[in-house]
Amino acid sequence: MFDVLIRDALIVDGSGNPGYYADLGVVDDRIAAIGRFPQAEAVRVISAEKKVLCPGFIDVHSHSELEMLAGRHTAGVQMGVTTEFTGPDGLSFAPLPPERLAEYRQYLHGVYGDADVGWDWRTLPEYLERFEGRIYNNVAAQIPQGVIRLAVMGWAAGLPTAEQLDAMCGLTRECMEAGAVSLCTGLDYVPGAHAGTEELIALSRVVAEFGGIYATHMRGYGDEERADSIAEVVVIAREAGIGVHINHFASVTPERYAEAEAARERGIDITWDAYSYPAGSTTLAYVLPRTLQRTDVASFVEQLGDPAGRDSLHADVEAAFPPGSRVYFTALSRPENQWMEGQRLREVWRRSGKTLTDFVLDLLVDESLSPLLVYPWAGTEEENEAALRRTLTHPLQMVISDGVYIGGYPNPRGWGTYPRILGRYVREQGWLRLEDAIRRMTSFPAMRFGLDDRGLLRKGMAADLVIFDPQTIDARATYEEPRRPPVGIDHVLVNGVSVVNDGTLTDQHAGRVLRLHS
Repeated sequence: MFDVLIRDALIVDGSGNPGYYADLGVVDDRIAAIGRFPQAEAVRVISAEKKVLCPGFIDVHSHSELEMLAGRHTAGVQMGVTTEFTGPDGLSFAPLPPERLAEYRQYLHGVYGDADVGWDWRTLPEYLERFEGRIYNNVAAQIPQGVIRLAVMGWAAGLPTAEQLDAMCGLTRECMEAGAVSLCTGLDYVPGAHAGTEELIALSRVVAEFGGIYATHMRGYGDEERADSIAEVVVIAREAGIGVHINHFASVTPERYAEAEAARERGIDITWDAYSYPAGSTTLAYVLPRTLQRTDVASFVEQLGDPAGRDSLHADVEAAFPPGSRVYFTALSRPENQWMEGQRLREVWRRSGKTLTDFVLDLLVDESLSPLLVYPWAGTEEENEAALRRTLTHPLQMVISDGVYIGGYPNPRGWGTYPRILGRYVREQGWLRLEDAIRRMTSFPAMRFGLDDRGLLRKGMAADLVIFDPQTIDARATYEEPRRPPVGIDHVLVNGVSVVNDGTLTDQHAGRVLRLHS
């Protein structure tokens, strides 16, 4: 007898191969059988006639972990995402001693908010223990390189001593022993941005011993920076003997793709990911020179408040928000400033009576660096659509949401990325075959990051399952209403447990902590 029997489904198994019609039986948390079972009995039977059954989606880059830890993150499973990663952009909350955790908690307030989740862990294993029993979908850990450096060197710039490098490698090893799947960097955020290439190679060599990979928010994504950034990624891959993965490699010119492709042709194991909306999202502090901050937030804010140093930042601010910029606020921490959410930065600035530089820096001081913004791509609608097509159809690309879940007007990609691809870009535009789109969301990330029992529909694999209507699935999240859940996703099972039933979220926190090659 099956615990769950799904009948008459169009099975798209995650491999990229053509779909086929069959039944699928689940026992406990595993796929027990796939075939035709007209006489089989089951505790629960789900009719999937005219529906697609596929593996649960795997989001390797989402800023959801604090919302997950608080037990309230539902946007992922409502999109069909059954596994999400910690540590994107080298940002997370472990392993850190208490005083550094308090400082970094303040630094990350503009991305993660400040949920009441205890904050009493020190190590990565202690941190991961907190997720058990609280989460709707699974979580897998990346080693946050910024955290590793902060734990050992604080906020300071400069090269590590031999003892400091040994300590960072030791922490990296402890995290890999705890089951982390990769080392992830955020080389546009401090203190991770202070790391040199040799430091990154040393940490990556440790990760390579365990079969993990190096995932990176590179050192600069501007058109003039990407060539050097890709070159650094290639050096790390070659010197550390490690596979490399570029995060949110979106809106990329053919020339930059050609450089990454050429590296692969030379034997570099390289892949990347991207989301399906033509807009980024990050903090206001991102516009400052990436290595300017060399202290904790409180000391750095005091430095920014000094008028004497502002002239040197004028060019950076002006370049970030040129005339015609559509960048708008999504989250501010102080209640008296939250009226700005949803409004364009330049429109708010014009009413301030200040220079643009003073407006930006005064707001950073007032908000302790925390304002979060959405950065629409600069091109026309036609140009951005062409860039999206180039991005989403590249054979080395897998799907991510890069979701951020705080504020009144967050980027809608956190609620719509996966159904948007299946509805708009598979069904309507025909950019991708259904089977290939699902492969990019399931087996591709699972195999890349060493989640051996996820991403495919095979006997014995984990029963992370999604049933959706290919004729109706679509995103409803928009820039004006970013938190709207999608339509067309009928059922989501996590470890064999129903977390979305007939399109409605259940109260089952069925997620688990997943570990590398386990």
